[in-house]
Amino acid sequence: MREMLFVTAALVGAGLGEVVALITDGRFSGATRGLAIGHVAPEAAHGGPIALVENGDEIAIDVDRRTLNLLVDRDVLTERLRRWRPPEPRAAAGLLARYAQAVGSASEGAV
Repeated sequence: MREMLFVTAALVGAGLGEVVALITDGRFSGATRGLAIGHVAPEAAHGGPIALVENGDEIAIDVDRRTLNLLVDRDVLTERLRRWRPPEPRAAAGLLARYAQAVGSASEGAV
C-alpha cells in the first residue's frame, strides 16, 4: 500500500519518527517505519471510534499491552457520533460500487 509507505516515510524524513505515531484504519505493506498502528477497526467509514478523533485529542498507546485508548469523555464521543455522517461512496454505480456494497471489514476477513 504505497500511500501508507509515503506517509510514514514523510514522518521519518521530517525527523518525527521517534515522537509521532500514525494511527489509521488503513493497511500497511510491511515497509513501514516508526510507530504506526494500522487496521484499526471498525473503520472510520463505518463510524468506528477512529472517525470521532479530532485535532487535540489525546490517545494513549501501550505497545506492550497492545492497547489503544482515545482519552475523550464518553459524553463528548456520544455527541460527536450523533453529528457524524458516513462519507459518500467513491463509486455510485458499476462494478466498484457493487464490490463496496458486498465486501465486509478487513477485521473480519474482508469477506
